[in-house]
Amino acid sequence: MQEHRLAQLAAAATFILLVIGGTVNPTGSSLACPEPTFVCHGQLFPPMVGGVFYEHGHRLAAMTVGMFQLALTLLFLKRGSRHKRLGLVLLGMVLAQGALGAITVQYKLPWFISTAHLLLGMSYFAMLIYTAFLTRRAPSVVELERHEKMREELGSARTWIAVAIGAVFVQLLLGALVRHLGAAMVCLGMPTCTISGEWLPDTSVQQLHMLHRGFGVIVAVVTTAAAVIVARRATSWASVRVLAMAAPVLVVAQVVLGIATVMSMRQVPIAVGHFAGAAGLWALWMAMWLITGQRAGRTAVSS
Repeated sequence: MQEHRLAQLAAAATFILLVIGGTVNPTGSSLACPEPTFVCHGQLFPPMVGGVFYEHGHRLAAMTVGMFQLALTLLFLKRGSRHKRLGLVLLGMVLAQGALGAITVQYKLPWFISTAHLLLGMSYFAMLIYTAFLTRRAPSVVELERHEKMREELGSARTWIAVAIGAVFVQLLLGALVRHLGAAMVCLGMPTCTISGEWLPDTSVQQLHMLHRGFGVIVAVVTTAAAVIVARRATSWASVRVLAMAAPVLVVAQVVLGIATVMSMRQVPIAVGHFAGAAGLWALWMAMWLITGQRAGRTAVSS
């Protein structure tokens, strides 16, 4: 079960990396280290002050995640695991993520590269969660039978989990565009865009900001509806019910943090909390999808 534990560790480290990365933009530290490498001002461990603390701290955290992923991939290959192809894909995603980060710095933060960097990070996080589920202990016959009965009980309600995942991903994309196109603070009114009461000004960045707000409301409605439907159907599935009940709480917190981000003029702790909440909501729905998936045919991974 070493693969399972290592995948869990890598997923936890990646969540922390995402949160650390979420501090770089709000603190204005994106170009605090001008080199598109793992050094900063010519040093691997420069004085961690000012923007260097956030930007280079993000790079060091990324190196740590890379080491975890390399270890996981090598473990798959060494043991001849049937998941070795997955290990290679994950390693490729990490390398691509590092390349996007380097290109972002080299070309002074092109919005499309920065957005791709964020979305690939979220995708890699989801793949690690999938890997952790895939490498679990093989279920017994009794556990498999119980799992299938609970899946039958859930029925078509599982479709709502997929709908929620899709909605959250679209919102992640919109949030990334808002962040990397400099649209985070172009609408200072609440709930309107401008303080004078205008909902949809002519400028494209303000329209993008308001689209992100509006779709956030849609995500909140979809998440709540999906959670209620799933919780009602999964009456005997404790883990799924817990996640379903947590989803509306998390999405309400996200809405509150989004409002607070604007009202506080994007104070760093609030902006980072909003970003961390988005990553948490993404992980929650992905976990719920994987928990409710078929388990038949999986075999144990040797320890």
